[in-house]
Amino acid sequence: MRLAGGRADFDACVQLQRAVWGLSDLEITSAIQLIATTHAGGTLHVAETGEGRPVGFAYAFAGLRGGAHLHSDMVAVLPEFQRRGVGLHLKLAQREEALARGLDLVTWTFDPMQARNANLNLRRLAAVATEFLEDFYGTTSSDLHHGLPTDRLLVRWELKAPRVLERVREGEPPRTVAPPAHPRINEVKWQAGWPVSSEPRLDLDAERLVLEIPPEWDVLAKAAPRVAEAWHVKVRQAFRAYFGRGYIAADFAPTEEGGRRRPLYVLEKRRTN
Repeated sequence: MRLAGGRADFDACVQLQRAVWGLSDLEITSAIQLIATTHAGGTLHVAETGEGRPVGFAYAFAGLRGGAHLHSDMVAVLPEFQRRGVGLHLKLAQREEALARGLDLVTWTFDPMQARNANLNLRRLAAVATEFLEDFYGTTSSDLHHGLPTDRLLVRWELKAPRVLERVREGEPPRTVAPPAHPRINEVKWQAGWPVSSEPRLDLDAERLVLEIPPEWDVLAKAAPRVAEAWHVKVRQAFRAYFGRGYIAADFAPTEEGGRRRPLYVLEKRRTN
C-alpha cells in the first residue's frame, strides 16, 4: 500500500472505479478531482501487485461535519483480488495516515445489505455505525446497486478507541462466532432456495438486539429481485425504527447454522453521558 503519486496513479483509480462498480462516466470521480482533493488534504492509497499493477485503492477527503476528520469516500478492489485482505490493509494504511496527520476519526458509508462489508467495518475494524441514511445517493448507474434505493449506514471509526486499539493489537478475529443471545428483530426461513425475512419487530427495547441480513446480497438481488426488494424494505424499517430510538450498529456476528451463513448485526443502545 502506498500513497498515490503521479498522474498515472490517479488515472488508474478512475479505471478501477469502472471495473469494480460499472459506473457511468458522469458518476465517476475524475482524476482531476482526485488530484485536487488530495492536494487539499485528502488521501489516496493504492494497492498493487509485486509487478506494480494497481488492483485497488482507498480514497478519503477532509471532512468537517462534527469536527475535522477524514471521510473515506471509496474503497475499491478488483473482483479477482477480493477476499484476500486487500480492503482491510487499505483501511489500516488509511488509519496510519490519519493518525500521522493528527486525526483520530475516519467516517464512511456502506450498504447495510452487504454482509462482507459490514463484517469488515464493524467487526474486523471495530468501527460503529451511528446513522441510517435513506437513499443517500439516489438511483445510480452501478449494476451493484441493482436499481434499488441506496440506503447507507454511516460509520465512525474512532482510531484511538479502546476497542479499535484492541482489534489492531490482536489482529484478525475468528471467521465465525456463536449466535449472540439477544432478542431477534427478524426471523429468517429458507424458501425455494432463498432466505426470506419475517416482518421486523419494531417494539423491542433490550440493551442489545440482532438483525439478520442475507449472506450473499448481490446473488440474491440478481437472481430473485422480488425477494431482494422485500428484504430491502424490511431492513430499512428496522434500521429506521431502532436508529431513531437511539440504537447504533455496534458489532457484526458472522454465524453459521445448518451449513448456511447467518450474518447478524448487533444493535446496541447508544450510551449517553
